[in-house]
Amino acid sequence: MASSSWDMSNMFGSMKIDLTGIIAGSTNNDNAYVPIIDISSLTVNGMDKKKTIEKISKACEEVGFMVITGHGISQEVIDSMWSITGEFFDLAEDQKAKSMTMTSDYPYGYEKGEVLSAGKDKEKGETVERLPDFKETFTIGPNNQDSGMPARVWPEEPKELASIYKRYYEAMEGLSGVLLKAMAVALDMPENWFEDKIDHHMCALRALNYPDQSSSPPLPGQTRAGAHTDYGSLTILKSGGPGLQVRKDIDGRDDWVDVPHVGDGFVINLGDLMRRWTNDKWSSTLHRVVNPPQDGKNHRRQSVAFFHNLNGDAVVSTIESCRDEEGGSGYEDIVAKDFLMMKHLASVKNVVKEEEGEEGKEEL
Repeated sequence: MASSSWDMSNMFGSMKIDLTGIIAGSTNNDNAYVPIIDISSLTVNGMDKKKTIEKISKACEEVGFMVITGHGISQEVIDSMWSITGEFFDLAEDQKAKSMTMTSDYPYGYEKGEVLSAGKDKEKGETVERLPDFKETFTIGPNNQDSGMPARVWPEEPKELASIYKRYYEAMEGLSGVLLKAMAVALDMPENWFEDKIDHHMCALRALNYPDQSSSPPLPGQTRAGAHTDYGSLTILKSGGPGLQVRKDIDGRDDWVDVPHVGDGFVINLGDLMRRWTNDKWSSTLHRVVNPPQDGKNHRRQSVAFFHNLNGDAVVSTIESCRDEEGGSGYEDIVAKDFLMMKHLASVKNVVKEEEGEEGKEEL
């Protein structure tokens, strides 16, 4: 998810990209377009949280993205997840897809053909024919029958993937809780305000592999991940390198900027339901993953995203502190699962069609 040191002129031709304020690798980057924030005060008892919460609030309001350090997640938990993910994607495609291909009934598993930007098209009521993203993914859902989601289905190989992913998923649940407490305070709500809205959540953990393109280049107009916003409350991304760009979701703007890659950090971004919850006070920002330079080198890229989603039956109604002076809102109430599945099915409709045939096409 890209470093400001890249020479973008060769990669994008005449496209102009504003890199002002991006200082990749800096831990004092509070004023950057995508700031880097040390959240250790949230995870270590006795430390003053006020300044950290103020920085988080500013990032949420101005860009909806930040990179966090000082998160307290064990490096061993991260490393084992990273290694086993690489092993999975190294398998033959038929092995990866075996008995766990994504369907409309099982919105997890393995897929290769998603069009992330289609979710945004659906929200806007637009129909646009787009090429699939140049990537493959593997996803698991919650381990809680009260979530209303199907039980997890694990691949046969690698053998240790299930236990390693369970541990990493639980670590991300914990980190999400820390961040949501800080966000509740930033929104002038009680620290525990989100808790009863996420106690049987629909969080998903997704591993993404962006294959090397030197031997099999993308088609004209095809990118690693098309411009999109995430759907839920927030996302925690572990990235293996540069490539992620963000842009304010305003029609007519094309000022894509790079998200700094920080080796020991996580990229945090807000989703559409958080934007609705806050009545646009906070941002759900467009982002994409761009293609690497076509220079003959191996630019395979891996990332793992934890999509924090609410309880499926949670009603997202504008938070009181975010309503206008007359108590109004620009958004109608919406049930979380209905919104999430609408966006998800729009992005994977080609995948589900291929697996389910004509009957599946009619349903979607």
